Amino acid sequence: MNHVSRTLLLSAALALTGTGLAAGTAPNTVINNKAVLTYRDALNAPRSVDSNVATVTVRQVFAVTVTPDSPEAPIAPARAFATFAGGTRQIPYTLTNPGNGTDSYTLSVTQSTTDGFDAGIRILRGGVEVTGPITLTADTSADLIIEATVPAGTADGLASRFALVATSNGNGTVVDSDNYAQLTVSAAGQLNLGLSVSPTGPVNPGSTLSYTFSATVPTGSPARGVTGVVTVDGAPRNGILLSDPLTNQTFAAMGAATFTVGAGNSTPAPALVRLYSTDGGVTWTATAPATLANVNAAALLVEGSGDLLAAGDSVSLTFDARVPDGALANTTISNSVNGIFDGNADGDGADTGERPVSPATSVTVATVSRAAVGPFSFPEAGAPSTGTYTYGGVTIERSGDTQTTVTDVVAGSTVTFRETLKNTGNATNTFTLAVSGAPAGWTCTVRNIDAGGTLGSVISSSVTLAAGATLEFAVTCSVPFSAAGTTNTALTVSATPSGGAADTTTSVIANVTAAGLPVLGNSDRDSATAPSTTPVTVSANPGQDAVFPLELRNGGPAEEAFILSGPTGTRYYIDTNNNGVLDGGDTELTGPTAPIAAGGTLFLLAVTPIPAGAVAGDTNVTVTATSTTDAGRVTSVTNVARTNSVTSGTFAPNGAQSTISGGSVVYTHTLTNTGNDNADFTVPAVTSGQGFAYAFSTSASGPFTSTLSGTVARSGTQNIYVQVTAPAGLAGNATPSETATIRVNLTAQRDPRVTVALSVDDTTSVQSVVASVTKTVELCNDATCTAVTPVTDGRVNPGDYLRYTLVVSNDGSSVLNNAVLEDQLPVDASNNVVTSYVKLGASSASVLFSTNGGTNWFSSATSPASLNGARGSFLAALDTNGDNTITAADILNPGATFTVTFVVRVN
Repeated sequence: MNHVSRTLLLSAALALTGTGLAAGTAPNTVINNKAVLTYRDALNAPRSVDSNVATVTVRQVFAVTVTPDSPEAPIAPARAFATFAGGTRQIPYTLTNPGNGTDSYTLSVTQSTTDGFDAGIRILRGGVEVTGPITLTADTSADLIIEATVPAGTADGLASRFALVATSNGNGTVVDSDNYAQLTVSAAGQLNLGLSVSPTGPVNPGSTLSYTFSATVPTGSPARGVTGVVTVDGAPRNGILLSDPLTNQTFAAMGAATFTVGAGNSTPAPALVRLYSTDGGVTWTATAPATLANVNAAALLVEGSGDLLAAGDSVSLTFDARVPDGALANTTISNSVNGIFDGNADGDGADTGERPVSPATSVTVATVSRAAVGPFSFPEAGAPSTGTYTYGGVTIERSGDTQTTVTDVVAGSTVTFRETLKNTGNATNTFTLAVSGAPAGWTCTVRNIDAGGTLGSVISSSVTLAAGATLEFAVTCSVPFSAAGTTNTALTVSATPSGGAADTTTSVIANVTAAGLPVLGNSDRDSATAPSTTPVTVSANPGQDAVFPLELRNGGPAEEAFILSGPTGTRYYIDTNNNGVLDGGDTELTGPTAPIAAGGTLFLLAVTPIPAGAVAGDTNVTVTATSTTDAGRVTSVTNVARTNSVTSGTFAPNGAQSTISGGSVVYTHTLTNTGNDNADFTVPAVTSGQGFAYAFSTSASGPFTSTLSGTVARSGTQNIYVQVTAPAGLAGNATPSETATIRVNLTAQRDPRVTVALSVDDTTSVQSVVASVTKTVELCNDATCTAVTPVTDGRVNPGDYLRYTLVVSNDGSSVLNNAVLEDQLPVDASNNVVTSYVKLGASSASVLFSTNGGTNWFSSATSPASLNGARGSFLAALDTNGDNTITAADILNPGATFTVTFVVRVN
């Protein structure tokens, strides 16, 4: 009998949870890729430059699957069902959104036009009829039932074929329709299976799930026992077997088995045997194992032979299972019941329809947000949290959820407690770390710390941890000097998970002792001895400076900076070379000193000006050092400034020239003796930190020597020529020029033979080093990438092949060596890798690749099979000397380039 194909349109809105499918990269994900070029300049100084960021955005891809699949003909054996005229069968399907974003689907049912009759159709979910579009987020699914009813009076042997069809509402061309099932009218016995679970909503790890499965014989022939349907405790047993293999859950308790006789029936109650299996249903026992958690399948045996259940009769079994404590959020726990019975009195339970499967139940594991924070290595505290550890010279003892300093903490120092955070929830979460309870004047922060104990940056934002993961961090407190004598200061360290309650731990500073005092005195240039406060006398000419070499010792437990003060006009310098003399290398203090380490000594120069025309004699000079940490920490020293007769001169002008790398320039300076006597002069050697060479002469044509000496008459002048030679390859935007101080020491020829130090500054400029990395991205036709097209509107699809082209160029005028390009698989905005590696290529076989951080190099003529680590990194460089490795001997000349192509696939 032919029937016109007809479609049933249905609608409902369902909110569904993840089922562990593999969705593509989410729509609107921004995929970024940036490379970095590291190299060394001609001075062998390390440099780096980033490429531009190549960005593409993922489109939404619409997709749908309906399972199980079966063509209209021939029908897959597993999709062939039977029932009697007037009977109903429930046929399970699963609707899945395998796309990369939320979509809704219109469901319909197609009836075959070449079968025997049209079954009455309803689509159900959870026993409720679906009447509209179904909305699914990416990577989620819905369990559905087609309830098919055979019209009363339909002849035995006729069959109805129908298919569940799902159409994407995001893209109407996306359809899954090859999902046929067949329902045949049969006089054979039928057995309808059902399964329910409570609760049905999201459940927490450790929750109990209560299951009830049932088997009911609809109107028609009875369900009969199968010979040897199961082996129980080593012996074969006859009957009807209903079994439930458990996955992603732990068996907890067996409940009651019940038999319900149908209305008007007089069926004798069959023997109901509850069965247990610890090997997934391979073997069975009727005795509960000593450890119920080992049970991974439960069953009910309706024992006997022949007619066991008449039409309307039913049996059921209840049992409990437990969600594992470690179940991750959004895990789907699915369950179904399998039946074996004899429907046609041949005793074997192997015919069509004699092995029914119940509709599946699905329960989703809820997200649980929890945190545990505790002493170092013991986030969950408890009895194991004992023992001591030492950090920064302070021994700390752990006990339960508290840790306490054993070593006294010195006021003015820093104390650090190591802490451990653990994500005890079941999903990746963010956590806010904080410390409280510090007294006024204390500064306490939460900081990163690595496995070796090195402190990192302050943790000022939330941290992210996967379920079960831990984070070592530190709480560091700066203890003020005023805290001396403080005892048992308790700090509360808290960790608050997003969506959850805070957990805390306690860190206690047991005792704070007083710090040692600072001492300012005269310098003997030996940090091993204490500064002397015995006055010294320093002579100077009128209009010149009296220079007092001083040393300042920090007697405290932590680094301190100090402000120096003294007579008006006095200047203070760091005696950089600790020679007790003010020279060009000494740094003037315009504010506080740099922090001085605990117990450390800073060598200083106090420079007091002697007024022009000052009368010879002695003047007391008192210099004071005041701590910037605590103004009460003050120390002073008093010395004597003595005015002498004068030797003076001038040395000018300053110079500024430029040259190419390796070239030379000559500066002309004039030394003038403004003193009252003939004077000898010397020009000391100048040492360059960047490879410049300095030489001197009294003639513009030389010869030039590394030092120079001579005589200049009173009120006379002498030209001094300075030749500066820049080393070949001196370049780089970090050091574009060098300013050298050229010193002349002028000494009167008569007593007291005072020496005057004069100087000029010569600035020699050099050219810079410039390198660049330019990156572009295009779409490939396939994995071979033999053809490329532009990325339209910057958007790509999951599964697209992308080719990144990176052009490395030396844009400067100096050579680069050891120029190595580093890149990795493109990532999203959260730095997650969202692409897969396909292949690498290069503009020349002389370009070498490394996938192990530069340990080994190989020719780019062969693309590597894989990249380095989970981030998929690689190195590329140009082998300019042909030795098949990359070293400083590989030179990238000015104007030289090389190109690397990097093909990936969007996940």
